[in-house]
Amino acid sequence: MPTPKPKPPMHYPFVPDWGDPEWFTFPACDGDGRRLGVQTYFIDGFLHGRQSGREIAFMAVVTDARLLASTLRFSFLSFAFFDCATGRYGTFTDFDRPHAPEETKGRLTTADDHLALDYRGKRGRGAWHNRRDPSGALVPFGWRLELAGTDHHGAPMALELEIDATRPPAPLGGRLLGGEMMFLGEPRTFSYFQSGLSMRGRLAWQSPPESKTPPIDEEVSGETGWIDRQWAIDDFSKHQDAETARYRNEWRVIQLDSGWDMSCFHQFQRDRANAVVPWTGLSAQGPGPLHELRATHRVELRVPDFVRSPGIVRAPSMLSEGPRWFPRRYRLLAPEWDLDLECEPLIEAPAHRFPIEYWTGPVRVHGRLFGKPTSGVGFDERSHPRIRDFELAAALRSALDHGPDANDLALSRLALRVWEVEALLLRDDPAAAVDHLTRHVLPGLVGQKGERAERLRALAADVRCRIEERCTFGERTSTSSATAPTPVPAAGIRPRQDSKL
Repeated sequence: MPTPKPKPPMHYPFVPDWGDPEWFTFPACDGDGRRLGVQTYFIDGFLHGRQSGREIAFMAVVTDARLLASTLRFSFLSFAFFDCATGRYGTFTDFDRPHAPEETKGRLTTADDHLALDYRGKRGRGAWHNRRDPSGALVPFGWRLELAGTDHHGAPMALELEIDATRPPAPLGGRLLGGEMMFLGEPRTFSYFQSGLSMRGRLAWQSPPESKTPPIDEEVSGETGWIDRQWAIDDFSKHQDAETARYRNEWRVIQLDSGWDMSCFHQFQRDRANAVVPWTGLSAQGPGPLHELRATHRVELRVPDFVRSPGIVRAPSMLSEGPRWFPRRYRLLAPEWDLDLECEPLIEAPAHRFPIEYWTGPVRVHGRLFGKPTSGVGFDERSHPRIRDFELAAALRSALDHGPDANDLALSRLALRVWEVEALLLRDDPAAAVDHLTRHVLPGLVGQKGERAERLRALAADVRCRIEERCTFGERTSTSSATAPTPVPAAGIRPRQDSKL
């Protein structure tokens, strides 16, 4: 078989061989000429200090939305740095107030026919532009990114990068969907990703006040990065409720050393007991020169470990003031690709100040793809906290089912008992559920050792606490109630009244 010939250099205008050219012609589809209901611009990457060799990951998001039938415009900028060696992270967010779209005092300005974002906030700024060559023409898939702000510890942070993509854009949903999917209930959402980013520039990140952490100020470069774009005619609030509680999602970016880059979405309809809804699945682009496109909705997500939110970085509006648990690690399987990947977090509890609860941070991944060992890095985005009693029970069951000691007979028995608790909660029988939890589950967690066992006991305590409707955020930080459970009289159990859906 002849060796495939490399594709010619990318140029503008660029019309990919997938998707609808009306919606996917570059650079126009990155502009704001259509005045759409919502546009999201996302970038992440892994950078290395030229002098220190220190690995710093970053992410940045700009969202531009026209709400209430385009009568109001709302935008925000958020970005973060992550020290992959020490686990330190810093996050910054600036919100623009909703205002009339024609108002000139808005913080975000855009261009009609190419990517040119300028966000000028009260405490920071962000700019992301298509670069131009000496003649003034746009450099195809070449950008300049500038970020400046102060993180949640009070430390100034800034990043300047020149970026060039070495791979063409790829559609979410592969050729199966051609970049047009359902997202948060909106059936016509358009989305692509572009990886293979070559980045060089300078990063500065001061030490937190009263900290011995050395500051960072040096030239950086990197070859692993990801751009993700979404836009829709209507804003995503159209199919939500007032608290943005109906739909939530989780999104995993995976970039493997073999040259395969992947986007994995899971979407949940919370008012239907977290039914998994489309688009949920894997989208992938292979290595050059062919850059093969693949997609499948036949994916299995296993979560062996959850972590409780410390509540340090908070959203303006949250689903609950009670305990909030998020996936800490994950295992992803796609049998038709012989894919089995596991992730390990590099940052614990990486929360950001988005309009809703939002976590994202860098991870390392390893496992198997197409029958061969593989490894790489990625980002793990989570906006679906487990807060309701049946969700917390499901999280506990998942941790017992899929943890490293899942083959232990006693823990397998516990997982089945927790499933029964979950079923009792789903039929709105909290008295029976707490009795079942107290008699069959909590005693089985006593005596186990280690950090994971502590998390399991804390999660079980929050299950019980949530059922009893007497838990406020930060109230139960110890696991003593789980290690020495006491029965609660059924007469003292009130019907479940979840705070939001």
